[in-house]
Amino acid sequence: MVDDETERSGQIVEIYTDDACSPNPGPGGWGAVLRYGVHEKELYGGEATETTNNRVELTAPIMALESLKRPVVVRLHTDSAYVCNGITQWMDRWKNNGWQTSGKTPVKNADLWQRLAAAAERHKVEWVWIKGHAGHPENERADRLAVSGLEEITGTTVVQPSRRTITPGHTTRTERSDTPPVQRCREVTLKGQPCPNNARPSGLCHLHDPAVQCGAPKHNGQRCTTATGGGLCKKHLPQTSTEPDLFG
Repeated sequence: MVDDETERSGQIVEIYTDDACSPNPGPGGWGAVLRYGVHEKELYGGEATETTNNRVELTAPIMALESLKRPVVVRLHTDSAYVCNGITQWMDRWKNNGWQTSGKTPVKNADLWQRLAAAAERHKVEWVWIKGHAGHPENERADRLAVSGLEEITGTTVVQPSRRTITPGHTTRTERSDTPPVQRCREVTLKGQPCPNNARPSGLCHLHDPAVQCGAPKHNGQRCTTATGGGLCKKHLPQTSTEPDLFG
């Protein structure tokens, strides 16, 4: 846990990560939002060859932690029980067993777990599980970044399948369901076609819901509709929000 003095001083890097993998297994994307005081940085990328949602869920915090230029206090938020349980509960046992499970089988994704352990070792990290797709602004931003990473490497528009919510401590695998949710966004695209994106609780997707758009006033008096998952877009961030030397 982060101590009270560090909390009060604001000297904490907040990190939010998420993944996108469609189908699963299949191409995957990852995204991360890093915040240090008023400074923010967004990271995302993708894997064009076949991967799994668990591997890109691991890649997101790896890339975020490896981007930090010096050791710091980090609070890392993930909606992956697989990542949260693995790093906080299972890791030491795996190491002691020579990266084998209690059933004497090789740990899946051991290469990424080892890389994550090395990345986290440089910092003081508090791991926080949050419920995914529940309207959390930064989690929504990380999700959108992950989708962007997937879209860039596949060259297609991605409609994400639904995710079963698994709380940390539960041993059920946290894989995505192959069945898309029934509800789609109620808006239409610029071409007049029904929006194919999954609806949020509001009935709108991340591209059409004002709650997860920038919202800053533009020169013409209209609000900025850039999808950010919540918060200002890069164009409307205050000038003081340039990246600090901390971010690589």
